[in-house]
Amino acid sequence: MDTDRQSSPRRTVAILSRGDAVSRRDATPQSSRFVDVFEALAAVGVEARPAIYDESFAEDVRRQLLAVDGVLVWVNPIQDGRNRAGLDALLRDVAAQGVWVSAHPDVILKMGTKEVLYRTRAMGWGSMVGCLRRNRAECYCVCA
Repeated sequence: MDTDRQSSPRRTVAILSRGDAVSRRDATPQSSRFVDVFEALAAVGVEARPAIYDESFAEDVRRQLLAVDGVLVWVNPIQDGRNRAGLDALLRDVAAQGVWVSAHPDVILKMGTKEVLYRTRAMGWGSMVGCLRRNRAECYCVCA
């Protein structure tokens, strides 16, 4: 993987999602579930690269993210019984080093984007959702 920042004016973005080592090894824009996003970014001159995350190879992902201008984060925080603790630390680190992060963990916590789903569950557009709290500040929503 290319881990050197490009000196050209072309912008680079990593599209980050969770997966295992095989999905990381085999990841391409064309085989990604985000193929339409890759194509839309390419159409406006942005080079997008798949970035597959798992705690077991987080350092490799960190190096990859440091080589791009920004990262679009699509990670389910509680997928497969996991949490975002390690990923959030990684995202904070790369953001502190100048990489733009679409879902910066500190912003997400302040916005309460997950908790709003829980608080508005009784509204006409709401759904059956529960709130799992790891601590007072974090609400992870679970759909029924």
